[in-house]
Amino acid sequence: MKTLTLLRTLIATGFMAFSWTCPPLAYGQTQNTTPDGTQSSKLNDSTADQNKASTGAPADSGTLDKTNSKDTTNSLDKNPSTASTDSADKAGTKTPNPTTQDKAQGSNPTSSGNLSDKDFILKAAQGGMTEVELGKLAQQNGSSADVKQFGSHMVMDHSKANSELKAIAEQKGVDVPASLDPKHQAVVDRFQHLSGSAFDEAYVHTMVKDHEKDVAEFREESTQAEDPKLKTFAENTLQVIETHLSDIKSIQSKMK
Repeated sequence: MKTLTLLRTLIATGFMAFSWTCPPLAYGQTQNTTPDGTQSSKLNDSTADQNKASTGAPADSGTLDKTNSKDTTNSLDKNPSTASTDSADKAGTKTPNPTTQDKAQGSNPTSSGNLSDKDFILKAAQGGMTEVELGKLAQQNGSSADVKQFGSHMVMDHSKANSELKAIAEQKGVDVPASLDPKHQAVVDRFQHLSGSAFDEAYVHTMVKDHEKDVAEFREESTQAEDPKLKTFAENTLQVIETHLSDIKSIQSKMK
């Protein structure tokens, strides 16, 4: 009898201890009512928080939408080349229109002493002085009688042409240099170190090449020069240069 009573007491005590340590789920839930009438439980919130902590994903998609509401990809979508071009435009670094710039500087290609006629005068003057200096060297360093004679003609004819060109340049207000520029002086210096047949071959080759070029330039100027005196000079000198070209080609054919 005492044993049965003791057993009942132990069973009752164990049941009460189990009830206190493991409460029913319904007893542990606290329901909250949202403004729209839906219900959520603290247990569900707790489960969502645990899932967020374990996976790293946000539990509330609404928060994610708010975070991405601002466009953070604008700087990546822009084309770098376009952006740099825009910056250059704002900074005013575009290359100015050459035509507009020339007008702003007041250049007038059709006025007296225009660039076309002036450029021809300066170029012809340098070429003429070079022909005179090389002609002098041909008389000194050349070995062929034909080369020496041709050099003599060059000194005489181009000295005369240079004087006529200088007079026209003075009337037009163009200052013609009295000495060779570095480019043409370098040509003369090269021939100073040559002599004999080596000089003849190099000199004849150079004279053929230069006179072919001179004929083309003087022929163009004889038809396009705006200054009447310069046009007449180009026409007359063209005939002399054509004779020089014929003579030097004849000398070249003998050397082959």
